[in-house]
Amino acid sequence: MSKIGIAGLQLEAINGDNLDSMEAEIDAVAQRFPWVDMVVLAELNGYGVDPDRAQAMPGPFESRFAEIAKRNDIWLIPGSVMEQAGNDTFNTAPVINPDGEVIARYRKQFPWLPYEQNVTPGKDFVVFDVPGVGRFGVSICYDMWFQETIRAMSCMGAEVILHPSLTSTIDRDAEKCMVRASGAMYQCYFFDVNVAGPLGVGQSIVAGPGGEVVHAAGRGREIFPLRLDLDYVRDVRSNGWHGLGQPLKSFRDSSVQFPQYTDGYVSESLEALGPMTKAGKIASD
Repeated sequence: MSKIGIAGLQLEAINGDNLDSMEAEIDAVAQRFPWVDMVVLAELNGYGVDPDRAQAMPGPFESRFAEIAKRNDIWLIPGSVMEQAGNDTFNTAPVINPDGEVIARYRKQFPWLPYEQNVTPGKDFVVFDVPGVGRFGVSICYDMWFQETIRAMSCMGAEVILHPSLTSTIDRDAEKCMVRASGAMYQCYFFDVNVAGPLGVGQSIVAGPGGEVVHAAGRGREIFPLRLDLDYVRDVRSNGWHGLGQPLKSFRDSSVQFPQYTDGYVSESLEALGPMTKAGKIASD
């Protein structure tokens, strides 16, 4: 079996407690679409961006959604939550299996600086296997802007990238382009779920391994259950999308040594950009 049913839940959320509405929506999807095997929600969907909601993991957030996953016999990525680990605060997405077990936690590697302050970057990649289906990778929002993160997971065998997001800004259109480009470059399904209003601008998008749009959501609450076939990904990776480019093989077979990744490399042009700060007012002439 290479097919899986995945439901993206683009939910309305506030900067506060959204857990009851999330639970109700997950239960409803499981009851209405019994063929759904996995449910994915958006970044920080549970509590919003309030750092006072940070909690240890395991903790109450995980425990509640572990019970929901087990009750509905689904894989569940309930978005992310602020995780308190000693003096560090991470933006963390748990992966919960149908037995209600947390099998992995992904910590966002690139907080959205200079705005997402006081969040410690994660360092580890997360891929996991759904038995009989295939391999999945987890990415969170701004991570996608750094293509090395998706490259690493594709090299680790990820065939589907699950991507909870919380975008409320005008660059959402650029992100939709990135989702499609990532699907094409890494020949994978890219499953992006954003928050709807008032916290986010919605417009979740799922792309296939040729960069094709599988589903594009609107701005409001939207539930999109999809049936994905990972044998299609494997065929594209082996033969190219419609028999065209095979970029993963070309990368594998290349002997190019990228200078920016060598020890001791310093980019004068990047250093000249100056420190990470918020943009100031535009100076008048």
